[in-house]
Amino acid sequence: MGSDVIRDGMFLELWKGDRDQMIAEVFYADEKREFSLSTFQESVPLPAIEWLIHEAQRRLPQEG
Repeated sequence: MGSDVIRDGMFLELWKGDRDQMIAEVFYADEKREFSLSTFQESVPLPAIEWLIHEAQRRLPQEG
């Protein structure tokens, strides 16, 4: 999880192993007030994506 000043938002990343390969990222854009999902592998198990989305909605700040 981290903040990205250039993209103006926060992100939650999913990594395989000990940070050797990023699998996916959910980004919350402050200005647009919306989430986006990026994957970095051709095939990502659905339970992993569901977990990532749930955790991002729970952990990333959403300005009202």
